[in-house]
Amino acid sequence: MKIYHDAAIDFLSIDFTDDVEDKSVYEDGIIVRYNRSGHVIGIDITDSLKLFAGSELLTLRQVCEFLGVSESTIRRRIRNNKIKFIKEGNQYRFKKSDIIGLVA
Repeated sequence: MKIYHDAAIDFLSIDFTDDVEDKSVYEDGIIVRYNRSGHVIGIDITDSLKLFAGSELLTLRQVCEFLGVSESTIRRRIRNNKIKFIKEGNQYRFKKSDIIGLVA
């Protein structure tokens, strides 16, 4: 899987495979790309920060799933001050906009 964010035009692209696109469908700022067999090969999101940004907080598990990394990777980034976080009790929380910024 490849994730690409172009901050200049606020465009997020997620490629699940390297297959050749046969068709795409656009609705509400989201483009779903399909291969010849009709399988989803990727998703593109226009105005991605508007869609994902905000004050909503994500859990450690949600961040790991979104970025496709392990908890130990995120905890290492926390220790090395590579990722912004908020501590609620003994739980880490992350702003969606900060996580999108990591992808950019």
